[in-house]
Amino acid sequence: MKFKTKPHTIPRTLNNENIGFDICDSCNSFFGTDNNGSIVSYSLDKISKEFFNVHKFLLTNKNSESWKEFKSQFFNYYHKSGKLKIKVDYIRNPSYANEFTRKFKRGIYNMFLQEYHRITENGLDEKFNKIREFVRNNNGDIPLYYLVSNNGIRLTENIDEPLEIHFNDLSLKIIDNYGYYHFTMTGLNFYLFVTDKAYENIDFIEKEANKLIGSGFVFIDFIELKRINQIDFTLNNWGI
Repeated sequence: MKFKTKPHTIPRTLNNENIGFDICDSCNSFFGTDNNGSIVSYSLDKISKEFFNVHKFLLTNKNSESWKEFKSQFFNYYHKSGKLKIKVDYIRNPSYANEFTRKFKRGIYNMFLQEYHRITENGLDEKFNKIREFVRNNNGDIPLYYLVSNNGIRLTENIDEPLEIHFNDLSLKIIDNYGYYHFTMTGLNFYLFVTDKAYENIDFIEKEANKLIGSGFVFIDFIELKRINQIDFTLNNWGI
């Protein structure tokens, strides 16, 4: 195996700084290369970064020239209406929609595992075998849960900063004891089932999510993600 390229643990347009290790050139290429033999040809990295970058664009201040800066393989942007229209054949094709969502989930779990390994150097632990099989070999399935926002309300960090997946003593303790990781990006909240313990602690995870829902001003529901359009990346309902 060769290790000549610099493997970005998070897609480059989301974070150009975090470089992993123990990732061979073949694996690095796999995550970022389209596969024309698949029903959804786009790579895991491309699907992940496209949606987060589009969401980030919509949260920034825009003017009549903003459309010239907008680049996406999945969406067209219409400044007059402030709307996005999806390009890919998503809504009318259930098989395509399922595979598209699956690749998005795999991309999220790939970012988690690569960042976990970069920071802790323990990403090869056998407790993450299911993630590796899901991400690299497309075997099995792992749920991804999401906090549904209320009418596009966002509590965001600085959107000009690179995307980070943070690990501190508390988050590492939660992974060890409860098996899940809470990941946020520009106000989007995901709950990853990173070890088998998460399945045993689903009631606890729901309880913790419901604490954030509270009165329902910011979040209104906690759901398992079945279709990517359940996430309001576009700040408007795009065909649930």
